[in-house]
Amino acid sequence: MPSRTSTLSVRSIFLVAAALGLVLSVLPQTATAQESAPGVQVPDTADAVVQVHGMACSACAQRMKSVLEEVGGIDRATVLLEKQNVVLTLSDEKTLSEKTLREAVTSAGYEFRTAVFSKGQKSKGTGG
Repeated sequence: MPSRTSTLSVRSIFLVAAALGLVLSVLPQTATAQESAPGVQVPDTADAVVQVHGMACSACAQRMKSVLEEVGGIDRATVLLEKQNVVLTLSDEKTLSEKTLREAVTSAGYEFRTAVFSKGQKSKGTGG
């Protein structure tokens, strides 16, 4: 029959491990440089791709889509939730700055990682 001390030790170890797991789960995730800006490519049918961190569900995706489609110069935003990317179709008459995209993404409560523009589309500065 196990002693009371060994039972308490097992419980203590379990509680400490559970608490450590909880603490680690709420700490912000740090990404390597490659993870934070992997090779993002703009599809042939789009003008830019914005990499956004922090979108976790369809409601997040809808919010990001709505926020970006309100930005002048953006005709359509398509969120690829699993890739944490937003594919943009821009209007012909405007150029768009990376700074403007960064401000829109962060104002929605998400982390802006990078914006990649197609070769034919010019960004108005990369402000940053």
